[in-house]
Amino acid sequence: MPAVYAVDLIAKRDKRIKMDRSIIKGWNVHYQTLEEVEKEAFDKMRKQREEQAKEICKILAEKEELDIEEQQQLEEAQQLLEEAYNEKTGAYSGNYGKTPVNDDLKKKQIEAILTEKDDKFNSKLSELQEQNR
Repeated sequence: MPAVYAVDLIAKRDKRIKMDRSIIKGWNVHYQTLEEVEKEAFDKMRKQREEQAKEICKILAEKEELDIEEQQQLEEAQQLLEEAYNEKTGAYSGNYGKTPVNDDLKKKQIEAILTEKDDKFNSKLSELQEQNR
């Protein structure tokens, strides 16, 4: 690893003298103006936006490729979701209980709850009937 020396006044002077004595060719030097820098930045931003627009067009084209039936199904599903939204609770609880239960464990739980309520109802009803006699 080469040694690193601190830059002192003598080193700065030597560098300045070397730069003063060197010959700089005009065709090797290009100074950018502020307008050129702004134009490059604008062109770069424009290219990025064009790429984003192309990506969006691709996505839209893929979306348009969906069949009309699929679009209708999507619209129906969105409509069902909108109908299921309950503004009071702030939840999608409108479809609760409208779909059939496919899980066996849930079916057993539902049956247990319903029979439990029936048993309680029947016991209370029989008590009331005995009291009325």
